[in-house]
Amino acid sequence: MALLIDSSLWIDFTRASSPPALKQQIAPWLLDASAHLAEPVMFELLRFARPVEAQQLQAQFATLPLLSSPPELWSEAASLGRACRRVGVTALSLDLLIATIALHHQATLVSFDRDFAAMAQVSALKLRQLERAGSPSTPGPSAPLKSDQP
Repeated sequence: MALLIDSSLWIDFTRASSPPALKQQIAPWLLDASAHLAEPVMFELLRFARPVEAQQLQAQFATLPLLSSPPELWSEAASLGRACRRVGVTALSLDLLIATIALHHQATLVSFDRDFAAMAQVSALKLRQLERAGSPSTPGPSAPLKSDQP
């Protein structure tokens, strides 16, 4: 099963000020043989990176498979956004695209970002919601997936 690693993990892993315990929590996810990237995740990370950081990120990205973004995903992401609005949630556009890519590829989205939980409630999104190190729940990639669907 593919794991789509969200921007939130990459940001905390590459941020110099992140505590070592948090980086140790994230590393197994990034190194997991099932870890994948998506273009919107790459965009989110590279748009503010300094040249040296961008170079390092691109070298790391080159080691991971990329989940494709077929053209029909744009309309599917819009549909997901409307489903979220029906339950009172306004989701960010890039988050909708990331979730839709995970749905399209039947991948599990791994994230610290709680905004994806609403998307999982109105779709078949498989979400592995992590808590940052120091929080009550910090499972690693080998921990069994719990069902996020009712």
